[in-house]
Amino acid sequence: MNDTFKRIKQGEEMNYWKKILPLMVSGIACVLSMETACAGLKGSRPNVVFFLADDQSKFDHSAYGNEKAPTPTTQQFSEEGMVFERMYTGQAICAPSRSMLYTGLNPIRNGCFLNHTEVRPGINSITKYMGDLGYEVILAGKSHVGPNEQFQWTKRFQPVKVPGLPRPWIPVEEMDAFMANPGDKPFCMIVASEFPHSPHIKETAFGLDDVNVQSFIEDTPASRLSYARYYQSIVEKEKEFQAVLELIDQHGLRENTVVFYADDHGNKRGKFTVYDSGLNVAFMVRWPGKIKPGRTEALASFADFVPTAVELAGGTAPEGIDGKSLLPVLFGKTDTHHDYVYGVAHNQGIQQRHVFPQRSVHDGRFHYIFNFNSMEKIKTDRAAGKPTDYFLERGAKKHVSQPSEELYDTQSDPDELINIAAREEVSSIKARLRKQLFQALEEQGDYLGEDGPVLFLKGRQHELDEPSEKYNYKLPDELVSSLKGRKYAPHAVTGPNRKKPEPGAPITIHN
Repeated sequence: MNDTFKRIKQGEEMNYWKKILPLMVSGIACVLSMETACAGLKGSRPNVVFFLADDQSKFDHSAYGNEKAPTPTTQQFSEEGMVFERMYTGQAICAPSRSMLYTGLNPIRNGCFLNHTEVRPGINSITKYMGDLGYEVILAGKSHVGPNEQFQWTKRFQPVKVPGLPRPWIPVEEMDAFMANPGDKPFCMIVASEFPHSPHIKETAFGLDDVNVQSFIEDTPASRLSYARYYQSIVEKEKEFQAVLELIDQHGLRENTVVFYADDHGNKRGKFTVYDSGLNVAFMVRWPGKIKPGRTEALASFADFVPTAVELAGGTAPEGIDGKSLLPVLFGKTDTHHDYVYGVAHNQGIQQRHVFPQRSVHDGRFHYIFNFNSMEKIKTDRAAGKPTDYFLERGAKKHVSQPSEELYDTQSDPDELINIAAREEVSSIKARLRKQLFQALEEQGDYLGEDGPVLFLKGRQHELDEPSEKYNYKLPDELVSSLKGRKYAPHAVTGPNRKKPEPGAPITIHN
């Protein structure tokens, strides 16, 4: 009886190992293959081409579900590469978003968090990182970053004016000539379109019924006409991207070129906000035979581009930056990346200038926003007997419906229409994200904190106390130039060496 039992057990064990060993071997081989291939991506020194669209929302792509979007080129490209569902820029304005992409640092840390301003002195960019690794580093098209000494492109191809179009085209002829004879060095080329940025093309082939209007946009004939013209400008951007892809194929560069596509930030209820409609951007990567086509939910950041490019070029990701290499995600080794991503919004320094600084943190599902100059705060200060300022109150009134805290469940409410910050059932989630946000602000060197004052910042144009007939920005006569001596230099009150300001005591003033 015992011998029979032993034989049965031995037989079961043999059958078990016959089944399980091949699976184990296959699994180990798969892991080793993955590790080998991923390691093979590092230092493979391909060419890198990054096509950056200007002011296009993620939801205005067929690749992200909008069947009416006129995006055949990006649709085809999405089927050939990896599509990121949760890629975030740190700020929905042109200069800050681009500065983040090219430095690997969030807007507060690199210093460009007001539009039309520059990164702080000493910040390195993609031009140095890739240049030091022996790459040609080229900007073809729009710049909107500075200063020049920190963005030293080895070649600079200027945009080209086209009769009948409201914005210039990418410099296809110069790009063509370069790709025909790129020399011995690999190259990293940023192709920065100016489409579909406004002013949009007025003569449009799209009718009022040919567009999709998002749920947070009032659906009127005027808004549909705006969309129709915007769609026509998207068509122009798609033509540009198609031209770039054709150049790559024409010059036999397809197999050894990693192509990135992204929008710099959203447009409709996107620009100047910290909502997902502004910060969650389209992002796709293609490398034939190396990156398997598919989609990823990995929470990723524009700051990740620099370390990704550096590792592809054979370098080591720079220390102290906010980004980390996307190679494990691109190879399919993982579908997780960052625990949190952060958002910044400043409306000082834009055409419709006002004071309403915002900061946000996103964990991939829940999105927490803190508004530092809400009407809620103005009313609380007034009730406490604190003096209120014209410019602060004016800024708060522009956002009268937004309280100090906002929280959205982007899984059940992707358009962020229902603020659940006051709900008891999510109080622990809100507390976690709030703590994470203010900890990050301290680490980033932000001038804003739970107790810190809202400051008047000095930009390069569109000042709060300077009226503008062109942009219909009006002020009472007695308030013109009234902020002289009260404006802080953005680089002085942020960053690793920032000085904590006292209200009304300027640290550095720009003349």
